[in-house]
Amino acid sequence: MLTRLGAVLILVITTREHRYTHRSLYGERGLDVEVVSYDRVLNRKVLQKATHVFTDLDRLSNWQLHEAALLYRRLTDAGIHALNDPARFADRYGLLRGLHHAGINDFNAYRVDSLERPSRWPVFLRLEGNHAAPVSPLLDNQEELEKAIETAVEQGAPRSATLIIEYAAEPVRPGLYRKLSVFRVGDRLLGYTCVHDDNWLVKYGKFGITPPDLYDEEYRLIVDNTYAAAVKPAFDLAGIEYGRVDFGLLGGKPQIYEINSNPHLNLRPTREIPQRRKPSLALFRTNYIDAMNAIDSTPRPAWRAASAFALRTLEALPARAIHFAGNAAAHLRKPAGRDKSQETGPGLQM
Repeated sequence: MLTRLGAVLILVITTREHRYTHRSLYGERGLDVEVVSYDRVLNRKVLQKATHVFTDLDRLSNWQLHEAALLYRRLTDAGIHALNDPARFADRYGLLRGLHHAGINDFNAYRVDSLERPSRWPVFLRLEGNHAAPVSPLLDNQEELEKAIETAVEQGAPRSATLIIEYAAEPVRPGLYRKLSVFRVGDRLLGYTCVHDDNWLVKYGKFGITPPDLYDEEYRLIVDNTYAAAVKPAFDLAGIEYGRVDFGLLGGKPQIYEINSNPHLNLRPTREIPQRRKPSLALFRTNYIDAMNAIDSTPRPAWRAASAFALRTLEALPARAIHFAGNAAAHLRKPAGRDKSQETGPGLQM
């Protein structure tokens, strides 16, 4: 077990409210991951020698982005591996505009305050800086758009954060829509499972509406990594080295909708997952763990990884069991006879 736990720690940095997205990784013995908040990391005086993955960049204020970018540079100047440079991050508006300008997306996006008129219809309204549903239905003309903007503002949507996005989707089958996704972990691109819905707005999907042959196709998409080459330019344009891109097909051409730098992960299928889909999830899980281990950059003693794993699992234990498990974890913290000279350097902690 210690050999499997000998990988270096990976820090996934999120906003405090969204640390839940990667917590399921604590149960993966093939990974040595810790989820930490920006509040905690930005206040540290000493750099931690671990791979740092900056996420939730679209949820940070400009001041926080600047502070995170300065930390990123301190880390890389010290030779510590870090992913997602906050200074190079493109927000939703910048990404969609850039993708349209580069000819990758056929559709465009506009800020409400820019007073630009869409070049194609229908359109819908969406807030920048979150991953919630749109704040309007599909709108077919300028009059409907202006009314929808006024309604959204009256309901609390800030004009400065409201985007007009041109619609670009089509059903994969009559009455059935599909959202595709690809993960990026460092240099690796990983095909992921699809989401199906009977509505153009595909977010969480609906259970029981997907025909079996589309699950078979989903598995082939993951095996062949069909769209990796097509979506990589979007990751590069957004400055994202870790995250998930969501897209659809329009006339067979990928249309990039968004890139989530803090995607919600659950690598273990639940009972509700159709049996036919489980091979797809199992394959992605293997690919994801391999890719995460590949971004580990600095080996450390196996006892430290084992200690970290034991301490993290305490969070999932009932309160009455923590006292007993804590005694065992304490022995792992400070084993006798280790050579400290091989563990730390100036300004770094393992």
